[in-house]
Amino acid sequence: MKDQQKQTQDFFHRYAADWLKKASTDEYTNVNVIQQRNDYVLDVIKERKKTVQTLDVGCGTGELVCAIAKSNIQAIGIDFAADMIALAKKNAEKARLTKATFSCTDFFSLQKEGNTYDVISANGFIEYISPEQLTEFMKKSRELLNEHGSLVFGSRNRLFNLFSLNSFTENERAEKTVDALLEESLALAKNADINNLQKLPSASLPATTKKQAKTGIDVEIRYQYTPAQLIKKLKENGFDIKNVSPIHIHGMIPEVKENHPKIHGTIANMLQSIANNNRRLIPYASSFMTHAVRR
Repeated sequence: MKDQQKQTQDFFHRYAADWLKKASTDEYTNVNVIQQRNDYVLDVIKERKKTVQTLDVGCGTGELVCAIAKSNIQAIGIDFAADMIALAKKNAEKARLTKATFSCTDFFSLQKEGNTYDVISANGFIEYISPEQLTEFMKKSRELLNEHGSLVFGSRNRLFNLFSLNSFTENERAEKTVDALLEESLALAKNADINNLQKLPSASLPATTKKQAKTGIDVEIRYQYTPAQLIKKLKENGFDIKNVSPIHIHGMIPEVKENHPKIHGTIANMLQSIANNNRRLIPYASSFMTHAVRR
């Protein structure tokens, strides 16, 4: 296990109960990013012709798995944080969800063994694995998915570094990546064909490996990607791209979130209500969802 994963595991062991509370908030002035990402996955499942079995990687306290199970779909959740899995099992037992199952398991150790999935989701997962592991994640997901199965996952948004106007912006300027990121942002603002994004210079940018400012999770590096970077990598690993969609849209710079959380929450939630598959808003979102289909 790499240092990054050890830090991640330690954090989620310590904050499992707080994470459950965070995932359950329904106050309009709070931004429930967990729910926004889960809703996107649920929408993908609704749009599919048939979904029998799903796998949620890094399932945390199990909200998404339980929501899927309520639709009479066999939903499996895995996480390497034992405290998270314990809370997830309690949630499913309390709701009497026989279709929801959980396991304290590492995704990369999974074996196919005849169990294939129609949907694999991974929210808040790829930021904690290396770029090399991301490639392995895509390859293994393709192996575990049925034909035309959906891979749906979230990513921290590197494009947002241009608009956050903070130390992340300074890092991009120091690495001379601003022009490439701006070109992709402009393409998204013009609603460019997502299949053409992989041709942009940003698609080939190296991952930022510098230690970053703290982001609420006590991990030194949380990887960020642009839609173009992920689209290119997905296509290289046997997937077609269905869509990308913004999550947690900031109407103002992050400083407003820290100093005026209710104002930020109200604006962000209003913007999210019009965000589904709206690529133009991605540059202003701190994360985004990608939906790809096994080729």
